[in-house]
Amino acid sequence: MIDTTKRSGGGAAALTRRGPSLRAVPFVARGSEAVELLSEAHRQELARHATVRVLAARTIVYRAGAPADSVFIVGEGALKSYRDLPSGRRRIALFLFARDLFGLAEAGRYINTVQTITPVRAYQLDVEALTQLFQRDSALELQFLCKTFHVLREAQHHNIIVGRHDAVGRLAMLLRLLQKQNAATRGQADVAIPMTKSDIANYLGLSLEAVVRASRRLSREGIVEFVGRHQARIVDRHRFEALVTNL
Repeated sequence: MIDTTKRSGGGAAALTRRGPSLRAVPFVARGSEAVELLSEAHRQELARHATVRVLAARTIVYRAGAPADSVFIVGEGALKSYRDLPSGRRRIALFLFARDLFGLAEAGRYINTVQTITPVRAYQLDVEALTQLFQRDSALELQFLCKTFHVLREAQHHNIIVGRHDAVGRLAMLLRLLQKQNAATRGQADVAIPMTKSDIANYLGLSLEAVVRASRRLSREGIVEFVGRHQARIVDRHRFEALVTNL
């Protein structure tokens, strides 16, 4: 396991100088597109208080039940938030990407385990230090609250996905979610899929076999082309959109 940790203030690399970034659909917005929530001043202020953690793939960031002394903002990479049930089964609650916020806690303990899927660069913020920032700057607190509600909306969207009866529809909705996460390819045909098929099956509430069959059907019907294990291309956008919205 590789965890390279450094303060982001004095000697940080160029990629971290602007500080952490949060994207969400704000409370008052004319459209449904996510926007940058933090001003340059806020980003620099957070950077001065953050510790930058560079993590290898498959690294546990924290485990459920551990003391919740920090919150995190994803700079680069992908992670999964999950809980191991007493039955031995695992439930993935959320996939996390760049500009996402995580560190959900209850009674001072983390609720879920968070693990990296790909190499990750994350900003770690001490809860006490962040609380003091909020007390001095209500505008910053409001933007974090806005991001928290955005995460809640994403969790509700997950419930809608797993509530569908068709595996093909569930997979299509996940592909749409992944497409929206990458600002560089938003609206384009290519979709990066960083997680494994097993993680996809767990998140969608399906068996691995059902995910494989759904992938083959999307490919056979000329809707989506899967290029290797971690890339897809939307071939027929009209039919793909119809499938996503056919709840």
